[in-house]
Amino acid sequence: MDVTPSQAPAEHPDYPRQLIEDWRLPDGTQVTIRPIRPDDMAIETAFVAGLSPETGYRRLLSPRHPQPDELWRFTHIDYERELALIAIARLAGAERQLAVARYVRDEQGEQAEFAIVVADAWQGSGLGTKLLRSLMRAAARAGVRRLSDITLSSNQGMLAVARKLGFQLLRDPDDVTLTRLVIALQPEA
Repeated sequence: MDVTPSQAPAEHPDYPRQLIEDWRLPDGTQVTIRPIRPDDMAIETAFVAGLSPETGYRRLLSPRHPQPDELWRFTHIDYERELALIAIARLAGAERQLAVARYVRDEQGEQAEFAIVVADAWQGSGLGTKLLRSLMRAAARAGVRRLSDITLSSNQGMLAVARKLGFQLLRDPDDVTLTRLVIALQPEA
């Protein structure tokens, strides 16, 4: 795969360049999936600001909006402990973030919480499935053995993606509005 200058990572010794991949949406839109980097702050901020209230709520399980220090943290990550993959495309002459999927390892490093959000205009396009599959593969290569997340039981899109990818869906016994998503990852040979 060729990496264009706009996709080339900032010089960072730990940047996982091997995770960069090109993919095409069913409508023909060319997408690059790559690890997030510190210089993505502007596109991450625009991405989050462009989410509908419903999509933002489903992501954070709250009506709050991420603050600038959180957005900074979302883009300045420790690649050994966590990973965020973003899906970007050049639209109307500008690079735009369409989605993000991330995991953060626990203290032992073999389990991780994950999260994914797809911009409203791109939901239902297959992008969420592709991005989560890429995150799962990267997590397995990094030694993560189990991914888990909590989502709203009413989030039918996320539940469908989780089923398709083999996650167990477990209703929260204390809160029927929440469903826990869990999958065991197979180590890379």
